[in-house]
Order: sequence, then structure tokens, then C-alpha cells
Amino acid sequence: MPRRVDAGRRRVEIAALVVDVIQREGAASATVRRVSEAGGFSIGVITHYFRDKDELIACAFDWLAERSFAELDATLAQAAPGLRRLRAALEFMVPLQRASSFPAVWLSLWSGAMHNPGLANVHRRYYARWRRILRQCLAEAVRRDEIEPPPAMADAVDLLAAGIDGLWLAVTFEGGRFSGPRRRRLVSQLLTSVVRPGASAAGPHARARTRARTPR
Repeated sequence: MPRRVDAGRRRVEIAALVVDVIQREGAASATVRRVSEAGGFSIGVITHYFRDKDELIACAFDWLAERSFAELDATLAQAAPGLRRLRAALEFMVPLQRASSFPAVWLSLWSGAMHNPGLANVHRRYYARWRRILRQCLAEAVRRDEIEPPPAMADAVDLLAAGIDGLWLAVTFEGGRFSGPRRRRLVSQLLTSVVRPGASAAGPHARARTRARTPR
């Protein structure tokens, strides 16, 4: 009898192969034939699970996004809620001690999302999830009085997400200019440019001044 293959596991294996091919050779090389060669199996194995190259790459994008979120969730679980967790989320997106993971893949997939509906859908879901995480961290920091409530929460979330994307791009192309300490410093500057510290973050003297201004 032919050996049964777990479909979910095989799709994950193929997605990982696509990511590897794109990282090493570029998105143009991530064809059904090239991925099958990289995996050491027939083209029929690929076409059994994926209709075409677009669907193949969309699955790879989805797999890479899920992997990234699993790592992010593990990182945030170790950080205290509020401002520390928010800072940990931002720093995760711009790694302090190493180059960003799979930069060629992310750039290729972002570019493809401009024209490929499947990739665009994955991209929208990825960023919606990322914005929810930022919103939750901001709300925690507000509740803990570590930052003042932003005038518009959606604007604060979008500014942080856009700022981190820009820093990630700079680090990806000119990593030598951004040491770990400098990356951390720039993340801090981005954060303080978007939100203002609350009473608990400003220290006991600020809290005393806040109480003094509060009408009886």
C-alpha cells in the first residue's frame, strides 16, 4: 500500500521550501518546478496541493506570517503588560542582535501583494493582526497610567506600525549603520514621538503634580 502523507504537514513542508527558494534565489525562481527540485520530489506533488505559483507563494506568505506571530506571542508572554510589552513588540519587529529574518522573502511577498489578490489578502490579515496587538499593548499601557490616552488610537497604531516598517527597511538595507543599542534607541524615540508618558511612567513627582491639579 502507498504510504499515506499528512496533507497539512506536506503543505507546511512545501511552504518552507518556497520561503527557502525565495530567500536564496528571489521570488522569480519560486516556480513549481524549482520548488519540486528543491524538495526532491515530482512536480505532481506540488500540483496536488497547489493550483499554480500564485497559490504556492500565498501559502508560503501565510506560513511565514504564522511563524512570525508564534515567535512574537512567545516574546510578549515573557514581557510585563503595558509599556514594556509594547516596547517588546516593537523591538521584535526590528531585531536588536541579528539581521531581520528572511528579508528577501518579506520584500518579495510585499511587492507581490500589490498585484496578487491571494497575497494581498494574506497581507491584509497579517497587518490587521499586527495592529490588534499594538492596540492591545497601547490600551494596557493607558490602563496602567504609563502613557496618556492617544488623541486617536487608530492614528497611534498606524504611526507605530509605519515607523517600525521604515526602520526595518533601513536595517535590512544598511544593517551596518544600526547597532543593537542604536536600534533600541530609535524604537524608543519612535514610541515617545507617538505617545506621551503617563503619571506612573513620569515618576512620583509628576504624580504629585497631577494630584495637585485635580479639582477637589
